[in-house]
Amino acid sequence: MVRSVRLIVTVDQERCAGCGNCIKACLTGALQLINGKAKLFDERRCDGFGSCIAVCPNNAIRLELREAERFNWSVVNEITFESLMKKLSMTSAPLK
Repeated sequence: MVRSVRLIVTVDQERCAGCGNCIKACLTGALQLINGKAKLFDERRCDGFGSCIAVCPNNAIRLELREAERFNWSVVNEITFESLMKKLSMTSAPLK
């Protein structure tokens, strides 16, 4: 396991309402709802771009510079153009 210092998301569990907007907006699938709250379940999948931050209505997500496992670039191969466009459109329009 190779670790390096990089930007990675963190979720404030006190502020998270469990709406799931961040999970829908995450380009790489790094977040999951666990016990009704969003959590970073695999730091290797977090790209550190923060698309999840833009859709959080409670400002529960932020980027922090910390030691983490390196980003798994093979995750990019899972992203289709259609899914990328759909997720990117979520960050510019209000979610329901």
